[in-house]
Amino acid sequence: MNNIRKCVVWDLDNTLWNGICLEEEVKVKLEVSEAIKELDSRGILNSIASRGDESLALNILEKNNLQDLFLVPQINWQPKSKSILRISSELNISLDSMAFVDDDEFELEQISYMLPNVLTFHAEQAKYLPSYPDFSPSEITAEAKARRNLYQAEIERKLAEENYKTRKDFLIACRMKLTLRPMKENDITRVSELMTRTHQLNTTGIILNKDEIKTIYLQGKEDKNIFVAELEDRFGWYGTVGVAMFETKKLLWKLNYLAISCRVMGRGIEKAILITLVQEAIRENFKSIEAEFTDTGRNRMMRSLYQMSGFVSEKKSGNSDRIKFYAVKNKLARVPEWVEVI
Repeated sequence: MNNIRKCVVWDLDNTLWNGICLEEEVKVKLEVSEAIKELDSRGILNSIASRGDESLALNILEKNNLQDLFLVPQINWQPKSKSILRISSELNISLDSMAFVDDDEFELEQISYMLPNVLTFHAEQAKYLPSYPDFSPSEITAEAKARRNLYQAEIERKLAEENYKTRKDFLIACRMKLTLRPMKENDITRVSELMTRTHQLNTTGIILNKDEIKTIYLQGKEDKNIFVAELEDRFGWYGTVGVAMFETKKLLWKLNYLAISCRVMGRGIEKAILITLVQEAIRENFKSIEAEFTDTGRNRMMRSLYQMSGFVSEKKSGNSDRIKFYAVKNKLARVPEWVEVI
């Protein structure tokens, strides 16, 4: 399976446009700008690592209505490897999910040496990028189509947070609204993505393929349920950020799986989803409420989620990495006050 690249970083002079903007009037290469727009429509982000005068370059982008296509552009006189590292950090995208396009063989060789996980392409290949497997996701979800807007909203959130004295004040001001609902057929691809990509905020490490998820949906068994969580705030739509699988048998309600997108880490969304599900189970008069946890080596914070939400664990037998938690109804935590469940 090919590793779909999440972000393409572009040089400007003689790559996005013909000529050097400090020396002459330049003209944007139409076939390259069209390739960038196509990548953007697939949920692949674009940024810039280019040497030159920032204000001059940004002005050219604005005149050609291209400025909004690029996130956290780095136009300066620093080594391009440093610019790519900053893009990676600010967008929270790993280097092995990035690609770099430049017309200069020296720059390409330097990036390959300094940042070997970054895939490099010569500018002559730029217009062909959308045809390459590395940029051709098998399916494009609603979140993918809106990915650039999602990242732009997150950048706005980070800037806005600087104006608040405390994290809590900021979260309250965000006016987050959480929707928790049964999975629909058009959610299947996104549910599969969350299962595949979410490692830290994942309770059991279960990975079902799309056919298995679809089977659960089509069978519609009352004892097997998949719910999805969507989130929005005053800055915009986050998309589908969580998936929960639970089963119901007689008087038992059991959470088999909970995964939350890392994009909303630290905002209390995982607790809001967990408590909302448990509260509904209590209203439906289930006598025993359980939750499964499997230590995958990367998901310790989800174990802490149970412990801080009013669950107690049974004693482990041997060296098993599986733990069963039980909800203590009179000790349940509350949904964070800054999250409105609708």
